[in-house]
Amino acid sequence: MLWLTRGKSGTNGMTESCFVLDTNAVIFLTTKGNIIPTNLLDELNEADLFISVITEIELFAKPDMPPDEEEKLRTFISNRIQVIDLSNTIKNETIALRRKTKLKLPDCIVAASAIVQNAVLLTADSELLCLIWSGFRAITLSK
Repeated sequence: MLWLTRGKSGTNGMTESCFVLDTNAVIFLTTKGNIIPTNLLDELNEADLFISVITEIELFAKPDMPPDEEEKLRTFISNRIQVIDLSNTIKNETIALRRKTKLKLPDCIVAASAIVQNAVLLTADSELLCLIWSGFRAITLSK
């Protein structure tokens, strides 16, 4: 498992100081994090990291999840990640995205969370990577 080293608050002036991690990004970081590009790893180590409450639900709703895998995820999240709950602002942005795009509702919530947080979404989801929406920025793990 990859351990990102920075604490939970503050920034250091890097290009991107705030990331929202999609479900696939969390899975990748906790299972294959040793193969991500060094420049992205450096940015993640220095950044504030968030997940949407939807991502948290998706991660822990996996059928037949082994207890050790669940413990690794819980530790990773509690040590390094802040969970973004559904605020009215995120709900409104989600509604706007869902009405105007073909994205699934969970993806709209994750994208809206990144927009409201003024963060870059880290994802492997091709539909999210192609989304053009005011205030939305996304990158893939192979940046």
